[in-house]
Amino acid sequence: MDEWVAEFIKRLVQRMSAAESMNILKAWGFLTERELSALTVRHSKENLALQVLDICESRKATIRHAADLDIIYTHANTKKKTWDVYQMSMPPDPEMGLVDVSELKEKFKKTIHAAMKNVTIHFKDFGDALWIRIAWGNNYLKPNQYKPTFLVYHSQTPYAFISILPKAYRSLLCQALLCAAGYSQIQQMDLKCRCLESLKDIVFKRFNQPFQSYLSRSQQEIKVTPAVVDQRVTYENMKDKERINQLTRETFGDGSLPNLEFATYKLETSFKGESGISNAIEPFRCVVKFSSPHLLESIRSLGPAGISETPVSSLLSCIPHRARNIYKIAEKKPLPPTNNCPTI
Repeated sequence: MDEWVAEFIKRLVQRMSAAESMNILKAWGFLTERELSALTVRHSKENLALQVLDICESRKATIRHAADLDIIYTHANTKKKTWDVYQMSMPPDPEMGLVDVSELKEKFKKTIHAAMKNVTIHFKDFGDALWIRIAWGNNYLKPNQYKPTFLVYHSQTPYAFISILPKAYRSLLCQALLCAAGYSQIQQMDLKCRCLESLKDIVFKRFNQPFQSYLSRSQQEIKVTPAVVDQRVTYENMKDKERINQLTRETFGDGSLPNLEFATYKLETSFKGESGISNAIEPFRCVVKFSSPHLLESIRSLGPAGISETPVSSLLSCIPHRARNIYKIAEKKPLPPTNNCPTI
């Protein structure tokens, strides 16, 4: 076994927590049941890593086995990475049949290897999700196995989820994905976070989407039926609280919301003072960032907690419906004057 493969496996095992190590090693499938049962997890991570390494050396583990273990570990710890969403469009043939997964893998590898030779590519299926691990190199350096790119693609969908993609290789990877999946265009969406499943819930519309009826009727038209248990009890602001709760339900629904950690708003507007719009050529720029362990749940609680008006601004409530948490707000540019002169 190569020394760098042994070192890579050792470091990877040391990153595992005691609670997850046995499950990951079992899912790896490289160790037998007898070898797994002989491992001692109670001692330090260093000791466990050395035990696994001894078995790998005797079994002559390769880079393919190390890459499989890395994919399984990353699949179990997706929140340790930041994921970007890419959307493909315009399939060349709308009547084209279903894409075969084995054919997709072959086309993907062929496209990348045609442009770069010093790169390793490994695949692993998790249900209907295809995980691809790419370690990039160049003409002078071997592939960097410690900073690979991870791509998650659900077959027959136009979405791909990518983590750690250097700009130098973005064009090549997108070209390989388009060729393999059978699309002709791809673009990066203004949507990213650490929770991969929440990104899937948003783009695949798997979360509870309420009917926002408050947009088409005034607040006075909402009928409230006070649930008074005892007529002798006075409920202050009961109607207003019920109105706020109803508007919140209509905006966000009652179910769980996708877990996003932040939303960013980049402002590029003219500064407006008392005398009107400034004549400065450069616009006023600033970035406003909202962050929370669970941003959408925090926004939903603003109204009932009395922190903000209800309904909250559509710039905040529309995040899951527009499938974006990165916004750029700029003033509308005036349309150029039309030339109404008759042609000669």
